[in-house]
Amino acid sequence: MKQFLGLLLLLLLSVHVNAQTALGLKLGFQNTDLFDYEDASSVTATNYGLILNFGYSHVASFQMEINYSPKGSVHNFFDEEQEEVYNYIEMPLLLKLNFGANNLNYYGLIGGFAAVPYNIKVTSGGVEEKGGGLSDGNGFDRIDIGLQVGAGISYNVGPGRFFGELRYATGFEGLPDEYVDPKALLFSVGYLFTFGNK
Repeated sequence: MKQFLGLLLLLLLSVHVNAQTALGLKLGFQNTDLFDYEDASSVTATNYGLILNFGYSHVASFQMEINYSPKGSVHNFFDEEQEEVYNYIEMPLLLKLNFGANNLNYYGLIGGFAAVPYNIKVTSGGVEEKGGGLSDGNGFDRIDIGLQVGAGISYNVGPGRFFGELRYATGFEGLPDEYVDPKALLFSVGYLFTFGNK
């Protein structure tokens, strides 16, 4: 974790902005599935986050985020429906490519993310239980690392631009052995305040 935060700080300090910088907020929802069980179904939850975008040109930019990202599944546990939601603080590092002209732009995103577990919520039989993150002793003790790809559309309004985007994310590690193939489909909208040349 210290190495990841150190790298994030280094990247932040080394960026030379020659086009524009943008700071913004986003809000959305995501549909996630963590289990490989036949009876497992997905969970839909709200996500939100802070965005920092550094423009290198009018086409390419580098985007860092800090997001609250719940991921979970519903499955049968001893003939009872059980919902497990794992709440992460997620930090994507993304390359963003912009296309279009005038006020309307289209863009694509690709990059990796690291997600730190914040807590766990398990609901079964109407009873809700919560657990800790990195050190609760239940095997949920690693940082999740994965890949995100997506596309969106933005429109210049006032000092910045509104945007809406769709992403697909998949995790590679960080969950206990019984969890396989974690994936999520994310939709979000937000606003970026831009500084410098638009």
